[in-house]
Parts: sequence; structure tokens; C-alpha cells
Amino acid sequence: MNGRKDIIPTPEKRCEICGKIFQRKRLTSGTLEDRGSYMRRRFCSLSCANSRPKGGNSRTRCHVRARENLKKSCASCGSTENLCIHHADENWANNNPENLQTLCKHCHSYWHITRRLNGVKPSGLMPEGVFR
Repeated sequence: MNGRKDIIPTPEKRCEICGKIFQRKRLTSGTLEDRGSYMRRRFCSLSCANSRPKGGNSRTRCHVRARENLKKSCASCGSTENLCIHHADENWANNNPENLQTLCKHCHSYWHITRRLNGVKPSGLMPEGVFR
């Protein structure tokens, strides 16, 4: 910048996901990324941009949020394979930790099927250690 006063310095920016400091990109042609494009950028890379929480309350998004509370083993039999989340009140939008229970697919199906066969709504948590 020897003597040039018309060049505006590029501010330092941080990625909203990982917090990494990022600079303007050097394009394949060798030119520097447009300053306006750089100023609009919020993420250091596409992988950070694609990993951001999208929000929303769709059924899929609620299930994704619920799976964040998944424990390492089934609360009923202790299995570590085919784990899923059971919503105690059967409301998939209610992801309070007290409402969630980690069950394997076998125990989860057993809980819902046996409760329905007995004419009872399959709400509530499955008792721990039933199949141990």
C-alpha cells in the first residue's frame, strides 16, 4: 500500500460456526475475491456453512434435535446398537431431556406394541432394566 490512500483495508472476520479467522479467497484466476462478496460471507468454508443449525420446527428437525440427547446404551436392556429416542409424552416436538429416553429399536417397538395391545396409550418412560 505504498502511498495509495484509495485502498480500503480488508477487515478481519471470524467464522460463525468454528470461530476461525478467515481472509479473502484467492480465485483460480489469481485475482482476489470481491470485497463485497467477502463482506457478506459469514463462514470460513462450505463445510461450516452446511453444518450450521437450520432451525425450524419440522418433524425431521425435531427428531434431529432429539437425537442430540441420545445416550450410549438402551435404558432397558443396555444394548449399544440400533439406538433411538423415545418421547415419553408421544409429542415429537417436546425435546425436554425429562421427556426423552434412549431405547434400542427392539425395546422401543416392544414398549409401543405391548402398551397398545393392552389398550393403554404408550406414553411414559419405559421402566429401566426390564430386559437385563
